Amino acid sequence: MKFHQTSSTEIKSNVFGNVKLSKADANNVQKVTQLLVDTLRRSRTLWRKEINHWQAARASRYSVEMPRNFQLQEVYDDVMLDGHLTGITENRTLRTTNKDYIFVNAEGKKDPKVSEFIENKTWFQQLLELAHKSTYYGTCVAFLHVGKDRLFSKAELIKRHSVVSELGAIFTDIALTKAFPYKEYPNELIELQMYDHIGLLEKAAPYTILKRHSWGSWDEFEELFGVPIRIAKVASQSETVKNEVAGWLEEMGSAPYAVFPIGTEIEIKENSKGDAFNVFYMKLKELNAELSKLILHQTMTTDNGSSKSQGNTHENTLGEVIAADEKRILSILNDRLIPMMRNNGYRIPEGYRIKVSETKNPTEQIKIDAEFLKAGYILPKDYIEENYGTKILEMPNAKQEVSAKK
Repeated sequence: MKFHQTSSTEIKSNVFGNVKLSKADANNVQKVTQLLVDTLRRSRTLWRKEINHWQAARASRYSVEMPRNFQLQEVYDDVMLDGHLTGITENRTLRTTNKDYIFVNAEGKKDPKVSEFIENKTWFQQLLELAHKSTYYGTCVAFLHVGKDRLFSKAELIKRHSVVSELGAIFTDIALTKAFPYKEYPNELIELQMYDHIGLLEKAAPYTILKRHSWGSWDEFEELFGVPIRIAKVASQSETVKNEVAGWLEEMGSAPYAVFPIGTEIEIKENSKGDAFNVFYMKLKELNAELSKLILHQTMTTDNGSSKSQGNTHENTLGEVIAADEKRILSILNDRLIPMMRNNGYRIPEGYRIKVSETKNPTEQIKIDAEFLKAGYILPKDYIEENYGTKILEMPNAKQEVSAKK
């Protein structure tokens, strides 16, 4: 199957009809990009996904003739309702995005003026988050809005369901046969891909589906055997009397109840060959552990560990993962965002790049500085103010020099 790439002068879609642009408008960045962003708004399917849905979605995504992303992203949206999976993915994301990103010159020194382009900017934080979440969802595309001051004001995610990175396309119709070639708009649309184009949620989906099954089975077990059943035996065969007794039982609480004629016997047997608690609890625990290993490469930073030494080992393992994430996200920022910023009017000198600001632990740093002072070294005023956040009005040596002159 082939898809039709719409041109910049005529854009067709089943959603917003046919839109024609004049030659002048075809070069109007705002009008063209607004049409690019206005992709198909599909209603999300809310029924729960099962293993067969996941398998069908993978088959559709890996199709050689025409790969499609819609079904797989529907599965991803469903599995992300899992609380543990949400927690560990946010944990990993925040460890990368919750840092200060700055511009440095060719010598590696921070340029405060140029750094203001991204420091404390909402659009930049949005872009960081979208870029990192491509680790889980796969390749995504973001549209950077330009505000009245001609600077970026917002990073908007293009619906992941519509993006197929192998084709460089954003599909715009229900049949998924018409698409925008988004790579032809490098000044407005930025492709974000941390690792592979599929994402880790492909591997996480089976675990969360199995977890849901275990929770449902445990809940059913609780209803049958966790709460005592109330049985009322009535001599009357009148339906009115039976209904009245049933009403009394219903109003007495939420426990199961039944109304039987006298002489009726009911027997509930529990399987005595297995510990129901361990059957369900251990399965859920192991599934959570598998998810933690998949996303964080270890388990002890989210669950209780058995020893401090093991905890330190797991923390170091997570540190390696975060370091790799930082390298990936910096590659995106330096290779794609900086050229995009320059093309949109940001004055960024050649040789400048974005890096993570290195923050020092004051408690550890003061011990190191104390050793330098003992050895007779003199620390400059600017260094003390920058590293310890303390304003210094006058250095001790300055007073000594004044006294000597008098």
